[in-house]
Amino acid sequence: MEPRRHISHACDRCRSLRTKCSGETRCAKCVKDDGICIYGDRKREKNKKGLTESKDRIRSLEEKNHGLLSVLRQLASSTALHADLRSEVEDTYLDENSALTDAELHTQTQPSRTSSPQSERRGQYVNEHETTNADYSEIRQKDLSQQPAWDTVRIPPAISGPSRLSRVAQEQLLGDEDLGGPRYPPAVWTNVTTNNLLVQHLLALYFCWEYPTFASLSREHFLVDYNSGRHRYCSPLLMNAILAIGAKFSDFPEARENPDDTSTAGNHFFHEAQRLLGFEDVPSMTTIQALNLMSLRQASCGNDMSSWHHARHAMRIAIDLDLPNDDPNQEYLRNSSNSRMERQVRIATFWGCFSLEQAWSLCVGRVPQIDLQDIKVHKSIIVDEIEREEWIPYTDEGLAPNSATRQEGNMQLGFNSFSDLSELVHEVTDILYSDKLPLSGHKILTIYTKYLQWYENLPDQLRLGGNSTPTVLFTHMYFHFVVLALFRPFLNLRIAHSPVSPRSICTEAARNILALVKSYKSLYTLRRIPTFVPYLILSAEVVTMMDMSWWPDRRVTTQDMYSRESIDYLAELATPHLFAQRAISLCNVFRERWEMGDAHSTGPATDYERVRTKINQKSALALPHAKTFFRPDDELERHHERVPSPNTGRSPSIAGLGFHPFPLQGHPLKKSLAVVKQARDDDGSFEALRKELEACGFEIV
Repeated sequence: MEPRRHISHACDRCRSLRTKCSGETRCAKCVKDDGICIYGDRKREKNKKGLTESKDRIRSLEEKNHGLLSVLRQLASSTALHADLRSEVEDTYLDENSALTDAELHTQTQPSRTSSPQSERRGQYVNEHETTNADYSEIRQKDLSQQPAWDTVRIPPAISGPSRLSRVAQEQLLGDEDLGGPRYPPAVWTNVTTNNLLVQHLLALYFCWEYPTFASLSREHFLVDYNSGRHRYCSPLLMNAILAIGAKFSDFPEARENPDDTSTAGNHFFHEAQRLLGFEDVPSMTTIQALNLMSLRQASCGNDMSSWHHARHAMRIAIDLDLPNDDPNQEYLRNSSNSRMERQVRIATFWGCFSLEQAWSLCVGRVPQIDLQDIKVHKSIIVDEIEREEWIPYTDEGLAPNSATRQEGNMQLGFNSFSDLSELVHEVTDILYSDKLPLSGHKILTIYTKYLQWYENLPDQLRLGGNSTPTVLFTHMYFHFVVLALFRPFLNLRIAHSPVSPRSICTEAARNILALVKSYKSLYTLRRIPTFVPYLILSAEVVTMMDMSWWPDRRVTTQDMYSRESIDYLAELATPHLFAQRAISLCNVFRERWEMGDAHSTGPATDYERVRTKINQKSALALPHAKTFFRPDDELERHHERVPSPNTGRSPSIAGLGFHPFPLQGHPLKKSLAVVKQARDDDGSFEALRKELEACGFEIV
């Protein structure tokens, strides 16, 4: 065997990744990974990096100085400013060399009129959300007079974009993209506010607490265009959709449409996104990304039907733009100078869109719009440098000083694992709700085995105990939810010839969801938590109550252990996520119908009573079926009545065979019930019904 020759100078990429380099003109590692192989001069590279950092620092200071001058100019022009002080400001800071002209000041403080591809036609349309030039003066005065202590809030470094990364990491993500040039003020992307710091703050809150759960955008590529003012991967529509979610995590009055009403947080940004959506004549990837985020915002507010339609709309556009196809030989990629960036953004957009549609399809019992065999797109690439970046809790007070909560982010690894789980969810919705495949107990067990294999194969970085970021905790909550959703329709049945009990699995999954929520609360509180968590808690609580109604002797102990805790969680979630209020109302309806008493709390009286005053116990029945998937049937009892013993001589109820408390949601047993009902009509005996169920792979409990 020929001995391995000693390489004295590794390529830049291998040296950064700390891997062996073959030393060839294009080394074996770079050839295998399809990367750019460069042998740079280390000293020259270091000097170049230092020069770049110095330029960035100078540019940052110039921008800061420019912003301060703008503020001073406004202060100097204020009639409320004392004459002596105004004179001192003008003489000291606003001399003839540094003073801004009125035109320059207008440019700095006004949102960009070219911030939308359709901006030239905006003057033709006026509606209740349009902002006039006169309004901006009022907004500026309000921003200055009610400015919070922004100088105490330190924005996370990740918001600066890929410029914080090494050259190798930038090359992996961006190819030969130039990160130079001026940085645009953040507020140019929205007409709602001119406060740059507010925009940065809400953006940081979104990326800290919601991203990358159901994320349909690539953060790094988005930030490149966000900072440079380009419209490839950032747009006013997308920005307002992000800010509408980020505002849910802030207690600042500026984040609300009505400063005195916490329930209006982010409404003004969402209304602006709705307005801009009407100008999207030609949909693009940013349209898909914005629709996905608008869907999440609607889910948070309890507008589940609207959220579902936004998610479906996003997926429809993704299919029309051929995002499920990842063929690098496609014409639009061959002719693009930024094909690497374009491909990565397409991948992130598709999988975020796909995951959200699968979550809603499973939640409300619908069939997805795309088949798995039509998906030919890979998962996103993983950049080790980004994965190893610290995740630090970020709130209205800034970055958390507690080092105990700082840990590796593993954002992309978590996103890819979540996408893998979403593919399994697609198989479940096909089996439960599609007419293409017959429903059988064997198929349910097959999918359950795949779920367990996915959980067993989780990377070590995403296992509980090793990582406790919001992304990891939510991924584990979601895993237990999809297991619960798989077996919940069969709570009143057993799977034939199997020791697996749907009731036992569902109650265990419900306990695990609530235990993870408790862990999340102990680490970060529930003030900032991913959007879908209230839906998971509601599902867990309904199954817990169903189990208690089946076994009356368990009601006291089980209620003390779980139900009160769930109500506490929902009460705390009611501020950022209004659906939690409706969830408490739904729990009250179920408790009343199942004769379990009213929902109550053992937590702080102020939290629960504050929410309780806003909740009408019957509000769960107030919304018509056309506006929500979560409205119980008026005759709820028939969905959970116990199946009587064969010795009673009375045949069981067909409706009682499956657990289906929300009639507008899909009924998995519908395909099999037609056969069972026919058997019952032909022969009303219990034995005939039992045989038909066994043919489908189920047994009556």
